[in-house]
Amino acid sequence: MTELVAAGRPKRCNRAARNAVLVSGNVLAVHFGCTRQHVDQLTAQGVIERRADGKFDLDVSRLKYLAHLRSPERRSARAEAAAKHAEAKTQLLHIRIEEKQRKLVRRDDVNELLDAMCGMVLTHLSGMSARCSRDLTVRRNIDAVVDQVRREMAAACLAKADEWNEPPLHEQD
Repeated sequence: MTELVAAGRPKRCNRAARNAVLVSGNVLAVHFGCTRQHVDQLTAQGVIERRADGKFDLDVSRLKYLAHLRSPERRSARAEAAAKHAEAKTQLLHIRIEEKQRKLVRRDDVNELLDAMCGMVLTHLSGMSARCSRDLTVRRNIDAVVDQVRREMAAACLAKADEWNEPPLHEQD
């Protein structure tokens, strides 16, 4: 604002007495130190106002932009985002530490191990009757027991998967 000196001390002019400095959006963007697109965003948000002739009042726009930058809502949103970012970094660091201490393992590695172990158990169960007897009646009885054990294991695994809200196998990757 313009200052007038009268009787040795400065006095501020009232707004009605000053002349408005009208500028384009590009000049306002340079004045704010931002891009023209940001000026358009500020206008769309209602932070600054464009006059009917398409120009901006430099002083009014500057004061409104500064008020926008100082607004508590904007500060709290920035502080909240910074806190979330710090929390995410802390969690990531915690995960890395647990991986290094071997307290945390990758799910894919565990799934591969379980698949290999289950495959080995099922393979040996399927061949158990041939190992136990040459008598066909005994083999059929052993195969019936093995089949019953496999069905019970599958039912127990499905119940546990339902308890943990795991999707069915055909819906997984």
